[in-house]
Amino acid sequence: MSIAARAVAMRDARTVPARVDASRARVGAAVTRKPPRRTATSSSYLSVRVVPRATAADASETPATASASAPRWDLPRPPHDAGAAPENGTWSPTNQTIKDWRSLYKNTTLSVKGDGEGRVIEGAAIEGEIPKELKGTLFRNGPGLLEIYGKKLNQFFDGDGLVYSTTFDGEGGVKFRHNFVGTKGFTDEQAAQQMLYKGAFAIGNPKGDSFYNPFDFDVKNVANTGVVNWGGETYALWEGGKPHKMRSSDLGTVGEVEEVLGTKLRVPQMAAHYRIWEGETEADKRLIGFSIESQPSKFPWTSNSAAFYEWDAEGKSTVVNNFDVPNATFAFAHDCLVTENWYFLFQNPTSLNPQKLLTEYMFAECALAETICMVDGKSAILHCLPRTEKARKIGQKAIELKPQFFFHHINAFERENGDIVLDSLPWVFMDFSMNLDSVNPAFFNGGSRVEYTRFVVDPVRETCKQTILNNRVGEFPTMNNKFVGRKYTHAFSAGTVVKDDVKWGPNQCLVKHTSDPESESPVSEQVWYYGERCFVQEPIFAPRPGGTAEDDGWVLQVVNDAGAETSKLHIFEAQDIAKGPVASILFEGEHLPPGLHGMWAQDALY
Repeated sequence: MSIAARAVAMRDARTVPARVDASRARVGAAVTRKPPRRTATSSSYLSVRVVPRATAADASETPATASASAPRWDLPRPPHDAGAAPENGTWSPTNQTIKDWRSLYKNTTLSVKGDGEGRVIEGAAIEGEIPKELKGTLFRNGPGLLEIYGKKLNQFFDGDGLVYSTTFDGEGGVKFRHNFVGTKGFTDEQAAQQMLYKGAFAIGNPKGDSFYNPFDFDVKNVANTGVVNWGGETYALWEGGKPHKMRSSDLGTVGEVEEVLGTKLRVPQMAAHYRIWEGETEADKRLIGFSIESQPSKFPWTSNSAAFYEWDAEGKSTVVNNFDVPNATFAFAHDCLVTENWYFLFQNPTSLNPQKLLTEYMFAECALAETICMVDGKSAILHCLPRTEKARKIGQKAIELKPQFFFHHINAFERENGDIVLDSLPWVFMDFSMNLDSVNPAFFNGGSRVEYTRFVVDPVRETCKQTILNNRVGEFPTMNNKFVGRKYTHAFSAGTVVKDDVKWGPNQCLVKHTSDPESESPVSEQVWYYGERCFVQEPIFAPRPGGTAEDDGWVLQVVNDAGAETSKLHIFEAQDIAKGPVASILFEGEHLPPGLHGMWAQDALY
């Protein structure tokens, strides 16, 4: 029986009494939760053997209770099973969907004091067989605390950063470790045992007392968005503040830094996204990151300072390219694209809304982030920034695009005729007042859709043609780094069950997109559906050593099951994801909240 079939057979049929685990520091007082549930026939169901365990601490030292009671299933039919997604027109999000989805946004059960020594996952913890060639470490970062000493966050972007790693030793062995990023805000709040700092999406005074200073525009550096491991060093990233250096060996925090891999940042922050340029040889391999200031810092205050940084495989700086990006205030450049000759930043059509600032924020009626708004009719801007002398002869360009909002991009490459292809996942619009409480079934009817879109740019004529290649809404794209900046065919993403021009839903599928690099034809796709109560995180591609085909490798994806109350890491053969995972790892008794971004560090063993 396949992994998927066994999972379906066991789901919703397993019950055992709940327990209280106070043997280690928890995110809350005493944490009541259910361990894995089994039937008499489910002896192969995953469990984790932990060797060794983190330092024990009294659970009362931790900030909030992570509820572990699964949402009740209220629909008059059983939930759809894993495998083939429901046919179009037969399913749409319900109140049950929203209830299940919201239930995942709660504190992790992992110790707030970390687990630096790590734990070995073995035996019944692993269903299927982990590929022996899979050797390296999967790093992930995301909000780990969504309730701080009784105060809930309704926007998970404000949650404290939780970095964890899963190391595959190349012989089937697996080791997991985690740690919270020791930011000043996290450390101070843990010591004070109360919420002290305002997040970018917080409303009013987080301390809860009567004093509110609307002129305090400082927000907590939550270090929760990205993580990079390169040249033996590891950094937690959040573009709103300075990076935090972490020890690769135990994920302990060294501190907030203004240098990355020995390079001083022109702007004292580093975006959470970067690109890995493989090159033809190991000597050509590059980590390419960037930073850009949100507001001009120098006279005449018409341009934003930015820089792209490149490091070789050993972590040595090879180049720093500085740019002044015109009129890019509050551009919210979250991600970048790179080709052989160019860097690209997408500037969002956002501006400070002074009326909202003065009439709402000043009176503690909205969050600071909500005062940055999309402007009706304002164009997005594609900034083409020269990487090589060939591009410098053409010059830095700013090309107007249709109004839309960009978080994440897929890839870019140059065609022989001089055109540049940039593939992205733009949102129809973005409203930073959207939060966990505002999402309901109607939200997924039209609204802020995100679709696989191709932009074909002529940097000389400064023109752009935009075409949607797939109407299945999705997010969190990944691909084989060997094809970054080059012609490519395959990409993977989280995706919705519904494939429609209007309707969509939460990300519950793994999607493989196959495109034609020479045209703007619609992509073909493969889809793996995890089941109606499952919600997916960002997939990560890990190449097969020695593989030459673009999709020769594996896709790794963490999935939360709201019904079973589990967090699992699934491993797929990338060439045929429709067969389902070849191996699945259960983090028994642990809740890994929906995360943001990660990376695969090939051959890095910790």
